[in-house]
Amino acid sequence: MQGIKHFLNFVEIRTKLATTLPFLAALAYVFYTTGAISLRSTLIYICSALLLDMSVTAINNHFNARQESGGTPHYSSQVSLGVIAAMLLASGALGVYLAYLHGFTILFAGAFCVLVGIAYSFGPAPICKSAYGELVSSFTVATVVMFIVTSINDPEFAPLGLVFIPSELRLIMDVDLVRLMLFGIVTLPATFTVAGIMLANNICDAEDDRAFRYTLVHSIGLKNSLRLFACLYYAAYLSIVIASLMRLIPLWCLLTLGTFVPVQKNIRRFLAKQSKRETFALSIKNFAIIVFAYAISMTIGGLLRL
Repeated sequence: MQGIKHFLNFVEIRTKLATTLPFLAALAYVFYTTGAISLRSTLIYICSALLLDMSVTAINNHFNARQESGGTPHYSSQVSLGVIAAMLLASGALGVYLAYLHGFTILFAGAFCVLVGIAYSFGPAPICKSAYGELVSSFTVATVVMFIVTSINDPEFAPLGLVFIPSELRLIMDVDLVRLMLFGIVTLPATFTVAGIMLANNICDAEDDRAFRYTLVHSIGLKNSLRLFACLYYAAYLSIVIASLMRLIPLWCLLTLGTFVPVQKNIRRFLAKQSKRETFALSIKNFAIIVFAYAISMTIGGLLRL
């Protein structure tokens, strides 16, 4: 039992909400648009995504403990790398099988997630140390995740079509830019709120990170970062209004606006004090409040078809 708790701490299982809620929002969107969900493909995907997310966290913790923070490693180098490799291989195998079921587009999107996941914490210039970490991570965790989940559950959803012809070594791409952009609007509430978590983390760690990271906070300054933090949530609400009025999502999603009061309260508390221990969790709460309400209201729209 102690070994399981140690492993769960190594992969920070408590932080996997950022993977789960965009997934649920995408399922709600598919249910609204099609009225059906593929249980097999959905289960394969969530297992693959969670394994990848845990791998990224494990990589980050492993190298931080040895290279930056000076903390106590969770495991020896051999054990840590073995655990990480096993999770990556399992995630990749499930992803390849999912691509076998649903086509080359899923393979491409999944490979993109894997590359971003590894590059986020590993290499000479990891994404987490850059000024574009919030952009890349939120796009991957929210937009790409919702794209994959929608694609494997809705055969008619194909704004990005990729067909590989092995005998001719040809890759044929068919992009429906309009549908891709419209779907992008649907994903914005999750994308903006995930970015809020990443930004809040970098704001809280700004002083400690100054010696070895050049994040967005260092690029635009603390005051502008705090303004951006608040604006991300306002933009999430605005995107819901726009998507509802465009009938991309059910009008029931406007119920999400009812979460503004507690979200605004959390924003003010974070703006007043930025502490990893005391106020960072407020960004996670805001993310959960908005995206969960978004998914629930979308599901209501699917049930009532309004």
